[in-house]
Amino acid sequence: MKRFEAAFGRILEACGAIGAFLVLALTAMVTLNVLLRNAFGARVAGDVELSEYAMLLITAFVVPWLLRKGQHVRIDLMLHQLPPLGGWGCEIFVDLLGFVVSVLMTWYCTKVLFSSIYDGTKIVKEFTIPEWWTLCPLPMMFVLVAVEFAFRFRRVLSGPRRPRNEGAPI
Repeated sequence: MKRFEAAFGRILEACGAIGAFLVLALTAMVTLNVLLRNAFGARVAGDVELSEYAMLLITAFVVPWLLRKGQHVRIDLMLHQLPPLGGWGCEIFVDLLGFVVSVLMTWYCTKVLFSSIYDGTKIVKEFTIPEWWTLCPLPMMFVLVAVEFAFRFRRVLSGPRRPRNEGAPI
């Protein structure tokens, strides 16, 4: 199990690197767009649309990686006010809830993805693309998140009986 978790961690590190590259590419495109507009009165065709798709991909790649690193949005003010065992119980509950919600979202996103493929729905903006292209990252993201919640659950059960110390203090 430890080897699988380590391999999974490497996959999530790659996801984080892909997300960082997409942020860099998006930043370069916006910079190029500003230069083109100011210097030549031109623009990058489809810039807004490409930005929208890039933000979706960035989210899909970075969310599971941030969850692994404990850098996701987390409000743990209450956890550290509870007795250690109560905070630990909350960690267990949240990990189980996150796993269940991620599995349900995987199922729903997959259902919507296949429905879009079957219906042949298209997105018509500056580019015309099949809608399912934009839906593909979502089931993958939720599968990765579900697996990470399962690993978090295992780690919290085998660790000290107190809440985790993740994120930054408020």
